[in-house]
Amino acid sequence: MSRAAVALALSPLFAALLSGCSQDSCGDFQGGTYMRTIVLTPDEYAAVESGNQPTPTSGPADTTGDTTGSGTTGSDDTTGAPAEKLTPDEVCHAVCLQESLNGDVTSCSVGAPDAMGNIPIECELPNVCEGRGHACIRPRPATPAATASAWLARAAHDEAASVHAFLNLAAELALHNAPQSLLNRLRAAADDEVRHAASITRLAHDHHAVVSTPELTDIPARDLLEISLENAIEGCVHETWAALSAAHQARHAAPSHLRTIYSEIAADEARHAELAWTLDTWLMEKLTPAERALVESTRRAAIHDLRTALAAQPFSPELAALGLPHPTTAARLAADLDAALWSLAA
Repeated sequence: MSRAAVALALSPLFAALLSGCSQDSCGDFQGGTYMRTIVLTPDEYAAVESGNQPTPTSGPADTTGDTTGSGTTGSDDTTGAPAEKLTPDEVCHAVCLQESLNGDVTSCSVGAPDAMGNIPIECELPNVCEGRGHACIRPRPATPAATASAWLARAAHDEAASVHAFLNLAAELALHNAPQSLLNRLRAAADDEVRHAASITRLAHDHHAVVSTPELTDIPARDLLEISLENAIEGCVHETWAALSAAHQARHAAPSHLRTIYSEIAADEARHAELAWTLDTWLMEKLTPAERALVESTRRAAIHDLRTALAAQPFSPELAALGLPHPTTAARLAADLDAALWSLAA
């Protein structure tokens, strides 16, 4: 399948990928979250409640399991003042935190004891790439964004940076006699990003975030291979993922006004991703076989890096309210996107 043929189907492809990950088809995936049940014996629960943290022998179970534990009890000192004990919310958070791969817990709850007194702990366990990059943009600090404020500040910066990325790319390609149709689409994409930056900046300010201005740097003239390598990473991988992620936000953001904002952004970003693949087709025709192979391997490396980062990214209830996919869901979507698009374009 050609890159152009694949690109034309991005919007329906995104819809199919997002619709495909339902509770029926994805097991423990429920509304974009991954559930774990940890069952504590009464002694284990008492130890956690008193401030100790035993390792439950029950281990993780699926949400329908009836696993029970009978392991070490930790401290027997549960007779202290009530103020010294952890609350049920603090107990479940402490237990679920042990199961989290990235140090975050989306939500948790303490269930009713069973006939043996064993207590189930229900754990809901847990932007990466917003906008398009360009060599003229100084990288921002790679700080984690586990809060809505931090995520929106980062996204607003990246949307503003994308304006410069598209305009500078259009100027570069004009020097290489790129088709006017491509140049026009790049400039139109820059206009889209102006609107995106304004919208996300307003949201960031609503969350009391400080949005930094993109820092630019002069770069020497680049040849088509350098531009192709950047487009493979920033356009065919990062921008394509960002478009799918925005489509997820359009469906799952909690406030209705956010769903409206991201519905518009998602439609624009899908066109930008299609533009990246169209540009990839034009660029690859200008390269030698060895150069094309280098671009392909560079894109594959970027896909690998993205999938690794998605599986380990921070998450929180605030990010869930923004409609961002849970890391486990994001990893699954990226794998499906790889199978349906990236691998076919190789």
